[in-house]
Amino acid sequence: MDRGDPKRIHKPQDRSHRLLFSHARTIQDLLQGFVREPWVAELDFSTLRRLPSDYISGQLAGEFEERTSDVVWRVQWRDKPLYIVLLLELQSTCEQDMALRMLVYVVLFYQRQLKEKPLRRGEKLPPVLPMVFYNGDAEWWAPLEVSALIERMPENLEPYLPAMRYWLIDEKRLHLAELEELADNMVAGIARVEQNHGTAYLSEMVAELARWLDGPEQKDLRRDVVAWLSKVILPAQVPGAAVPELGRLAEFQTYLEANMQTWSEKWKAEGLEEGLRLGREEGAQKGRVEGEAAILERLLRRKFGAMDDSIRGRLRSADSTQLLRWAENVLAAETLADVFADYR
Repeated sequence: MDRGDPKRIHKPQDRSHRLLFSHARTIQDLLQGFVREPWVAELDFSTLRRLPSDYISGQLAGEFEERTSDVVWRVQWRDKPLYIVLLLELQSTCEQDMALRMLVYVVLFYQRQLKEKPLRRGEKLPPVLPMVFYNGDAEWWAPLEVSALIERMPENLEPYLPAMRYWLIDEKRLHLAELEELADNMVAGIARVEQNHGTAYLSEMVAELARWLDGPEQKDLRRDVVAWLSKVILPAQVPGAAVPELGRLAEFQTYLEANMQTWSEKWKAEGLEEGLRLGREEGAQKGRVEGEAAILERLLRRKFGAMDDSIRGRLRSADSTQLLRWAENVLAAETLADVFADYR
């Protein structure tokens, strides 16, 4: 997102992503897999209902006109309704004022409630869980509490500060091993795919998704998953790939397997060319070894996708001989482990 523009511009691929969270199955998996609180076990997921997309946005004005909360769901908790205000952040930037934005959404939600049914004496408003699902590459650093955005004030005045916290899911920082333990969980599957661990892993994930979504009751979600994979995931992981119109997960997996070898050969050629270019650019700005490490990291990310901090640390602590050996391994390696296998 352009920080100079106060309004959020929804890209066409945003819609495919939001559709995944327009299904009760995904919201149930989100709450059960990622909000590990005792009260989640008390939710009646058979009552999950999505509210109209303009439930909040219809009241927004001025600078918040395009900054709409993406989905609002209602579910029964004990004998009371609980509302989930879920904001999907697809930008690569973190926003300092997110806690304030979420507070605005919640206040607007309550205003909508009061407009439909004013409170009588003794009545209370329903509870709301504000959530942010963020899939940017940079780590989320913005405060989770509204009070953290306000200058310190005299202690006796602190009770008068607005207080609200939102639940953050920073998708790219979730550990792969923990995600893989969440079997048959749609949100864990979305995160595993969007972390980009390479096309071979993507093919395995498509097979898993097909197993999870087997059955006629999952027909609509299967359709939206295929659209998301075709319009969002593959163009990001394989720039320039011409994806045909596909209607089934099995067709998508067949397409992947038929093209992976071609893509791999293309990346090898492009990777060598890019390495030479980066060597000239980055070597002039950094020390020679640091430049070599930066080049190798770029090539590894290009071929294998996201890497954890341990791999980055290993590259930055290596000497020139190690880096050269690993670089030679990249072309034939099928996994990150293959790159580092033969150096002791």
